[in-house]
Amino acid sequence: MKTIKTVFIIQMVFCLVACNTNNRKNQEQEPAQAAVSNTASKSFEENKNSLLNKTPLTKEQFASWLPETLLGLPLTSSTINLLPGVGSCTANYNQGNTRIRIMIIDGAGEKGANGVAPYRASSTLNIDDKGAWGNTKTETVNGLKAKVSYLEEDRLNASMFYNERFAVDIKLNELTRESLDQIAQELKLEKLKEIALQ
Repeated sequence: MKTIKTVFIIQMVFCLVACNTNNRKNQEQEPAQAAVSNTASKSFEENKNSLLNKTPLTKEQFASWLPETLLGLPLTSSTINLLPGVGSCTANYNQGNTRIRIMIIDGAGEKGANGVAPYRASSTLNIDDKGAWGNTKTETVNGLKAKVSYLEEDRLNASMFYNERFAVDIKLNELTRESLDQIAQELKLEKLKEIALQ
C-alpha cells in the first residue's frame, strides 16, 4: 500500500507540474518572447539528449548521499529507485507535526529524462500565481532558482532543477520559508553531482 501511495504521489507531482507548464504555454506570446521560447526549446532538447546516455544513480549511491537528519529532524522513512529505469529517492523527516519530505528524481536515462522534463521547463519560467489555494512564486533557494508554493500558514512546497539533471522537491509542514534555505544547504546537492560523475 505504501508503494502504491508513493507511486501515486510521484505521478501527481509530474501531472501538476506538467499542467502548470501547459497553461503557461497557452498564453499569448509576444514576438520577443517567442524568440526566447525557441532558444529555451533548443536548450531543453540538448539537455534531454545529454541525459539519455547517462546511467541513473544506484540505490547504493543514493543511500550514501541521503542525510540522516535535516534541521535536527530524524530520517523516518525512505524509498530509493521505486520505479524501474528511474533513479529516485524519497525521504521523510519528522518529529510530531513538523515534517520535511524530500523527493529527488535523477534525469539520467530515457525514463529519467522524461521524468525531469517538467522541472526543466518550469526552471525557465518566472512564476507569480495567486489563488484560493495559496500562491506560487519563482524565488532563489540557497542560490538555486526554485518554484515555491505557499499553501497554508504552515505548509510550503519548493521544486527546482539542479545541475541540469536532478529534479528536487521539498515539502514542509510547520516550518518557515527561512528554514527552506537551510534545508537546501543541508541536503548537500553538490554531493549528488559528485556521485554522478564517478
